[in-house]
Formats: sequence, C-alpha cells, structure tokens
Amino acid sequence: MGRPVIDVCEVAYDTECWRAYLGALAARAPRYLVLFAGRLAALTAGSAAEVAAGAVRDPAATADRLAAALGRDFDIDRHVEARAASGVTRQILHGGPWPVAGGTVNDRVAALVARHPDRLGLWAGISLADPDAALTEARRALDVSGASGLSVIPFLDGADPSAPEHDRLWRLAADRDVPVWVHCGQHFRRDVPFDVSAPRVLDRVAGAHPGLTLVAGHGGWPWVAEMLAVVQRHPRVYLEFSSHRPARMAVPGSGWEPLLALGGTIARSRVLFGSTSWTQAAGPADLAAEVAGLGLPDDVVGAWLHDNAARLLGTGRAA
Repeated sequence: MGRPVIDVCEVAYDTECWRAYLGALAARAPRYLVLFAGRLAALTAGSAAEVAAGAVRDPAATADRLAAALGRDFDIDRHVEARAASGVTRQILHGGPWPVAGGTVNDRVAALVARHPDRLGLWAGISLADPDAALTEARRALDVSGASGLSVIPFLDGADPSAPEHDRLWRLAADRDVPVWVHCGQHFRRDVPFDVSAPRVLDRVAGAHPGLTLVAGHGGWPWVAEMLAVVQRHPRVYLEFSSHRPARMAVPGSGWEPLLALGGTIARSRVLFGSTSWTQAAGPADLAAEVAGLGLPDDVVGAWLHDNAARLLGTGRAA
C-alpha cells in the first residue's frame, strides 16, 4: 500500500444505473461513446473501431451493450475492499438524477454508500434542466439520502449554471455547507455552447455566492490557466482532474503546464484527486502513482492526493 488517497470523483454503478447514465450520454452527447471507444472496447469482445462505429450508427444500442459490460458482476463490497487494499481511504461516488427501478441513480448509490459509510460518500447528481425539480431533488438527496455534496453536468442539461434561475440551488448548497461538483472544461454536446462549462461560468457563480464551495470537475481543461485564475480569485473553489491521465500532464503541449507550475503555490491547498476510472485504463491507485511521478514536492503530492480532500470532506469548508 502506498500513500493514502482520497478520490473525490468516481462512478460505481450496477447495470441498470450504467444504462441510465450512458443512455443520457447517447441521447444528448453520443460523441462520448466514440471518444471512450478504446477504453470501453476492452470490456467487450469488439475492437475500438467496432465500438466507435457502433456508437455512430446506433448510440442507444451501444450504450446498452456497454452498460452490460460495465455493470457485469458489480459488487460494492469487492469494490471497497480493492480500493482500501490499494490505499484509497475514502471515495466519493457521484449519483445521477436519471430514473431507475425504485427511484433514481442517486437512490441506488445512496444504498451503496450506506453499506460502507466509513469508506464512501455520495455527491448526488442534480439536473439543471428544471430549476424547481433540481431544488426538490437536492433537498431530498441531502435530507433523505444522506448525500454530503451535489454534482451537476451543465452541458448534459443544456443549462448555464450562472443563470439566475439556479440561484436557489446554490443558496441551498451554501446554507447547508456542502460542496457542489461541476463539470468544467471541454464537452462534446454539439447543440450546446462550447463554453457553458468554462471556468468563467464558475467565476460568475462563485462571485454571486461567496459562501458556496465549488469543485471544478476535470480541471477546466483546456482552460487550465483560466481555471487557476478562478481558484486564485475565490477561496472556496477547488479543482480536480479526473478523466485525464496524470502521466500525460508533463508532456509538452498537454495544456496542464499552468497546473504543474502553480499547483504547488497559489493552488496548493485547492487541488483534489479524482479518478472517474471507467474512462481510464487504470484504477485510482495507479492514477495516484502517476501524480507522484510528476516530479512535484512530496508535500504537494500529499496535499493533492489526500490532505486537501480530507480537510474539505472533514469540515465542509475551505481552509
């Protein structure tokens, strides 16, 4: 076991939940199934080219086939045991608002977290498509399902998080002192503006709600320098870089140069580790090892992989 790791962005679903999640992507942003074809092909009998071709031809059928592969033999007890054995001391599982039998994906994930409350946490997925429904689901998740945070994907909902109709949701999160993870950076829904998930959107939300804790999911790439400027401006804004391989950050031209240059200074206390391991060919422990291999000082590596998240999750507040 290596150094301790806290993973603030993981997806762990049964087949029905995978079907709901991937089905939403297939319906609104099918390009994702093409982009992750290589990773997903490893779970099926087909090649990456076959998965990509299938995603173009019939996104819904491809999503259904991949959901079956991703959810096959899923067991939360084995999942937690494997993560603990590799040094992952706590993992935040992201839910979703999509309906499944007996409720929503949030409900299913809440039941998983309840089995291992010392190892798992839930950040409930909230859709911004309907502001009234978003507020209702957020309250239910926090009051009934035991969620300790919220998670939103603006491009999937075709919504601008900084629009005034979402202010009630952000006030609720600020009043409850729970973090909100927001997909931040590039997206592949072609009928939604490219910059709906740009760091400048989080800047507007953070400026309007200074008591709100925000976590920029996926680090804001390709606007990493802009993301760091937002972090510097707002003391309750964090970033995590899930879905991106840390080993590639040091490659010239990767776009991550600002983080490597400033992540040990102005952003040292506000960088978190996230895996979203279904998009990778590696688990959280291997991805954490890649962070350790970036040549950063040991105290910075420790802060990114564990200490910053421990402080955030332990108190609900930024330092």
